Amino acid sequence: MVLTDIDFLIKQIESIPSSQEYELPSVFAERVRRLTPDLTPFPGRFSFVLFPYFRKIVDLFSPLDPTEDVVVKKGNQLGFTTAVLETVMLYHIMSVPKSQMFVTADANLVKTSVATRIEKMIDGAGARHLIYSQSRKASGAQNTGDTSKAKEYPGGYLHVYGSKNPDAFRGLSYRVSTADEVDAYKDHLADEGSVISLVKNRTDAFEGSRKRLWGSVPKVKGNSKIDTLYDEGDQQKFFVPCKFCNTMQELVWHGKNESGYIWGITWENDENFRPIIDTVGYKCKNPACGQVMKNYDKALIMPLGEWRATAAAKHPNIHSFHVSPLYNPPGMFSWESMVKEWAECWDLQHNRILDIEKYRAFRNNKQGLTFEEPGTQIKREKALQFRRSSFAKGKIPNVQSIEDTGTPILIVVASVDVQKYCLYVDVKGYSKKGSTWTIDFFDIEGETEDFNGPWDVLDDYLENKRFEADDGRVYRIAITLVDSGWNTDYAYAFAGRHYAGIYASKGIDKLQNGETFKVFDRGTLERIGLPQAYHINTTKLKDRISYSMNDSFWNSKDFQPAWYPNFPEDMRDDYFAMFEAEQRVIERDKKTNKWLRTIWKQRSQAPNHAFDTYAYNLAALEIFADDFCRRELNLPRLDWVLFWDEIKDERFIEPGGKK
Repeated sequence: MVLTDIDFLIKQIESIPSSQEYELPSVFAERVRRLTPDLTPFPGRFSFVLFPYFRKIVDLFSPLDPTEDVVVKKGNQLGFTTAVLETVMLYHIMSVPKSQMFVTADANLVKTSVATRIEKMIDGAGARHLIYSQSRKASGAQNTGDTSKAKEYPGGYLHVYGSKNPDAFRGLSYRVSTADEVDAYKDHLADEGSVISLVKNRTDAFEGSRKRLWGSVPKVKGNSKIDTLYDEGDQQKFFVPCKFCNTMQELVWHGKNESGYIWGITWENDENFRPIIDTVGYKCKNPACGQVMKNYDKALIMPLGEWRATAAAKHPNIHSFHVSPLYNPPGMFSWESMVKEWAECWDLQHNRILDIEKYRAFRNNKQGLTFEEPGTQIKREKALQFRRSSFAKGKIPNVQSIEDTGTPILIVVASVDVQKYCLYVDVKGYSKKGSTWTIDFFDIEGETEDFNGPWDVLDDYLENKRFEADDGRVYRIAITLVDSGWNTDYAYAFAGRHYAGIYASKGIDKLQNGETFKVFDRGTLERIGLPQAYHINTTKLKDRISYSMNDSFWNSKDFQPAWYPNFPEDMRDDYFAMFEAEQRVIERDKKTNKWLRTIWKQRSQAPNHAFDTYAYNLAALEIFADDFCRRELNLPRLDWVLFWDEIKDERFIEPGGKK
């Protein structure tokens, strides 16, 4: 009888599995996920058949896989949020419950992400019954376990954070972290370090079993967080076979080999250099083939694709991936749509940038690549070429503007460079697409460490000056930026005289994610007693000015390209010499020779006031346009196309001024 009991126990022990089996995240997702039509063009049961390139990525989150960091550098409109981000979160709620954190760019996105994505993700998978308080002490509204920022479930919890709120990161550890749009995170938080480091620190307690997902559209070259993370991994690319010859290849927008053979997205143009959409396709990389696949062929070739590493990872247990909308399944943003967007940012006739801001967006969002601001030193002789006949200082040439840009000047903006004994005032008008007309540039002499003198003259000018155009329209200055880099307190005091419309500003070599401007932090504004003041990304704006003078091309038979400069014919030569007072230089780490930044540096003793005020003037316009789009059009961000279209109603012409 005893032996029988022992034998029974031995048999039971032997039946215990030596290792635990887990359902793969991709298998789990296809089993439980149901998508609603308001969030996807493919509602119903989720399947990786449509997104085969995401299957390997999510399966790295199996507990049996040793990978700790997964980095996805991507374009937008890819389905990444649905296929990867949500699958990882849901897997660690339902299949392998763990503590997890989700970090997005800011608090506004937290609310949106939970309301529009996470709630529907939970409901669509039938997991709502799992979301409840796991604390016996909780009662009623004190802790429901189901709030806008926290979801509790048996075996774990999901906490949602905005990256700008580091205090919320403290005190808890997580086995899983998912970080979205990391290029929108701040470079550094006061007394906290980087957000990337903070997120990593929250998982340090689980070294060896932690899982971290990093995803983002890349932004600015040299300052891209997702680019840095991607470079630390094995830099995998998704290779698919040619439909005709089976040559495996990464899909790229444009490729060219040493022999001059070109592959990638291809199309034909009509006689006006507009793309013929029916001809859009993808040309094979193999010169011996050279056949062209169509967008619908992706349904055939994508399931046959595979990820291939293109570099050795710098750290163990990290894999990185790059994917762009070129891989989208038929039914999502297509090759044809990409070509349409390309034609809006690239001059197909002259093979050069047409609209630099649209080109920036295309490179980031459609190619999933960083953008490097173009810019080279401006020579005086080059700048002089933009003087226009029949356009005099102090006048607004609307007849010429309508002929050259399609609209009259729509808004007038000013900027002021403060020096010890002088104020330099720059007034510019802007017509459609940012064509720039320098209306006036002059100096007000006098000691600027004096609240009277030149400051009073400037005050009177900005408040009372009116500009009459050659067609009778009358304008006043809509917004002014005053540089506070010199005699700072006096610049602040001058801006403080005005409730709105005149703001202090401070130039800075770069701003996060290539932003043009950033509002001073609240503490600084309270200290200086101003309701608003701005940091200005002078490097970005001077790059734009440089590009417009060195590389922009205008065929006078067409309307001017975006941001094209126009100067009065009577502007003095020494004005144009100020644009060559600075040169674009690269700063590198003295020890490693690593690229740190690219900036504009003033040559010794060379006056650069016109270059500075041009940059501040562009910033003032963008600040005004951004506020207009948010306040008047209820948009979440600046939209230049809608801005120019909306102000064509001449709302910034002085009331009663048009004769």
